[in-house]
Parts: sequence; C-alpha cells; structure tokens
Amino acid sequence: MAFIKMIDSRAGADFLAHEVTSRGEADLLVCKVESKRDAVNHDDVWYFVGSRADATSIVNFIDTRANADLLICYVSNRGESGWRTDHPLKGKI
Repeated sequence: MAFIKMIDSRAGADFLAHEVTSRGEADLLVCKVESKRDAVNHDDVWYFVGSRADATSIVNFIDTRANADLLICYVSNRGESGWRTDHPLKGKI
C-alpha cells in the first residue's frame, strides 16, 4: 500500500523524495489517486493521508536531487506508473 504522509522534517521521514519533471530521470513514476482502495498493493499509486497513523510511508520532499533517496515523476494515469529502476525501496513504500 502507498498511503503517503508528507512532512517537513528530514529527521522523521522514512525516505527523502525529489520530484523531477522528466520521466527518464525518475526512479518511480507515480500516479496520485483520490481513493485509498486504488493505492492498495501499489508502490506507484499514491494516496496522500493527513495522519501518520494512516500512512505506510512518511516522506519528506526535498529541493536537491543529489540528497534524495527516491526520484519521482508524477503521471496522469495508473497505466503509466511504475518502477523505472531496480531500487532498494521497491516493495517498501
């Protein structure tokens, strides 16, 4: 499941993410959804939650790509989403 809670602190995050504009630069192509049901069993389909208790991953978005654990690019539909690289976070988001 990818129930994502965004936070402002690096210290409390499970991983640091950086959003890139080019799909070719991304580790993961992400589709944002409005329903929890759509995000179940998917690393690449993200549902944003307001509470840490509801989250499967706590993420801090950072401005510098060099320090990021994960590079993501948002896509408009689920058919385009998915891992582009073999990544240590695969299956853990």
